[in-house]
Amino acid sequence: MRLSTIRAVDFWVGVPLCLLLDFFALLLSPFLSKSRNIKNVLFLELSEAGSLVIGHSAISRLKASMPGSKLYFLIFERHASGLRLLDLIEEENIITIRDSSLGAFIWDVAGAVWKMREAGIDSVIDMELFSRASSVLSFLSFARNRVGFYAYTNEGLYRGLLIHNYKVAYNPYKHMALNFMALVETFLANEDDSPNLKRRLPETLVTPFKLPPSPERAENGMALIRGQYPDATNDHKIIIINPHAGELPIRAWGRAKFAETAKRILDGGSDRLVVIIGLPDAAKDGLFIEHHVDDPRCVNLVGQTKSLGDVVDLCFASKLLLTNDSGPAQYASVTTAKVVVLFGPETPSLYSPLGGGVHAVYSGLSCSPCVTAANHRNTVCRDNKCLQVITVDEVVGLCIRILNGKGVGARGRAS
Repeated sequence: MRLSTIRAVDFWVGVPLCLLLDFFALLLSPFLSKSRNIKNVLFLELSEAGSLVIGHSAISRLKASMPGSKLYFLIFERHASGLRLLDLIEEENIITIRDSSLGAFIWDVAGAVWKMREAGIDSVIDMELFSRASSVLSFLSFARNRVGFYAYTNEGLYRGLLIHNYKVAYNPYKHMALNFMALVETFLANEDDSPNLKRRLPETLVTPFKLPPSPERAENGMALIRGQYPDATNDHKIIIINPHAGELPIRAWGRAKFAETAKRILDGGSDRLVVIIGLPDAAKDGLFIEHHVDDPRCVNLVGQTKSLGDVVDLCFASKLLLTNDSGPAQYASVTTAKVVVLFGPETPSLYSPLGGGVHAVYSGLSCSPCVTAANHRNTVCRDNKCLQVITVDEVVGLCIRILNGKGVGARGRAS
């Protein structure tokens, strides 16, 4: 389903459904009170593949704190390959929902509810930001412990009273890794003081997730590249660019700027290769860049990466990923590649990938960020000057410094 369809369903179906279920939630509340007899815990994160990487520390924290409990995960099917890369949840405990069509979504939601009941889920940790669908699914699990972000007196998206007994205050001034950790820490602490969590969470609780260096993955990545450019070797400095912004085109820097950046990077050295990646929706972007650069060392792999695992393999074979704010930035950060990620409508303070090899470029205009949890990531802006003020000169200079092994600051500035 398109993002606009998901938003419409979440509003026109989600609001009345939450209102209806509120009545049953109040009736059942005496029978669904907290229980510390915890055996089967479900994490719920449907729509954000990149958030899985950011939430790794929180999931690991719960897994280490409750070794006797089984962990389950409910996620959109198209993002499940990213979850598998984290290697935190047993395959048989991953429950998926298709969002390819409304019919498939409804069918799989019914199946997911059945599987949750069959598994005996007693606790749900809802990692979604005020999604009505996740709130409804959390309640329909009939888990005695339901943890999630709650608006309290803040204006925002109504999703009922279905997060019944662990209501965590979402903090837009803290990185999402700490927000996710607050969900887990609230559950572990079992405190009644509201709003949760009234404790300081140090940043040291969050450890960037890294996959170990993998020659096998790097070779798989090189094989993908050689399928289009047989002369590729391990001596090439490979730069991946991801020009497409997925379901949020407002996050796009623009294919013309990516094309000029790719051309100038290649002009700077014969040992460089540029690889374009993206989902099939990005086909026009890939062709535009390929034609503008007009160099066989510009390799178009748009539509040829079948999973996030393929993206990870390419990153292990590469020096650098240049991308809009999107899922590939998070998954590149778990590899040996450096990452340059362009922020505008969203802020790196909340969503920057973790780790020392990440360089966030952000203009910080007074209107930015405008895509937030409170507006369902729906902005009225149609002219993303917050990204357009980032120049090709600035991005090319940063990428060249990284390729040459020179120090750059955490925001992408020269150090």
